[in-house]
Amino acid sequence: MDDSWIAALRRINLNQLVVFSAVAQQSSYRGAAARLHLSQSALSTQVQQLEAALGVTLLYRDTRTVRLSQEGERLLEAFQMSGRELARVVSNLRDEGRLARGAVSVAVLPSLGSTFLTTAIVDFQKRYPAVSVQMLDVDSRRAHEQVVQGAVDIAVTSRGADDVEFVPLFKEDLLAIIPAGDRFFSKLKAVTPAQLATRPMLLNPRGVDLRERVEEIFRQAGVELKAFRELTSTGLLVALTSLEAGICVQPRSALYGLDLGACRVLPFSPGQLREIGAILPPKRTPSPATSAFLSALKAAAENASAVVQPARPPAFVKAVRQRRQ
Repeated sequence: MDDSWIAALRRINLNQLVVFSAVAQQSSYRGAAARLHLSQSALSTQVQQLEAALGVTLLYRDTRTVRLSQEGERLLEAFQMSGRELARVVSNLRDEGRLARGAVSVAVLPSLGSTFLTTAIVDFQKRYPAVSVQMLDVDSRRAHEQVVQGAVDIAVTSRGADDVEFVPLFKEDLLAIIPAGDRFFSKLKAVTPAQLATRPMLLNPRGVDLRERVEEIFRQAGVELKAFRELTSTGLLVALTSLEAGICVQPRSALYGLDLGACRVLPFSPGQLREIGAILPPKRTPSPATSAFLSALKAAAENASAVVQPARPPAFVKAVRQRRQ
């Protein structure tokens, strides 16, 4: 990268260039002084200092008017082009600083995208309507990668690697989803990994944070975990459970809005949790918009519990059961 311009401009003051430009445009020290709300003597001093730094005469002044030298014309033309662009950037940065404009990109786990994060975004944009929010739903590993690479400003995911800043937001229950007709679990109020292992396990693929957490729970209990089927979609996992094809483990937030009428939802014994938080790119100061969005996430986390309301079994579940009978 060519940075020779830095040394060339080191002795040049931006105020001097602004004063010179104003005097040249007004063709008058008096007019420029009125425009900039400065005294004529202050303007004259600034122009003289600029001429001394450059070693050339920029303005010719007589009793009535001010006119540009050839060197002054060249400098004015260059500064007008660069000055307009600089002014645009400065104006935009000021707007972003006071959140009058800006953007935030956020990666989020699918289970949180339709529940917790949606609420946070709605509240955030009510307060900052000029700041756009782009949401990308990805698994935990991809969310971490995008934060580290700087592809997104922030991610909402489970606690994972230690190479990024993790801001805790809330903890949520992990729940076992069991076919309502399974008599083995009918009288239980909570389940253990050993009890779940007696049934086919419907799991997320490896690389998904939930799979890793479930494996950890079973490992700590000394129980071998075998995957009967592996699917990414929570909806499909719950649908298969409804059809008595197995059982699955899901965080509470992932069940929001799903049809659980053909299932039972049981906690673990002892209870198991998943910690959710925000991760930020390492060694990078968050933008004002990102900092404000993080504050919105913290506020939303105070009411993050998702209520799971069972609904009637869907028609296709009823039909399958009738065929089985």
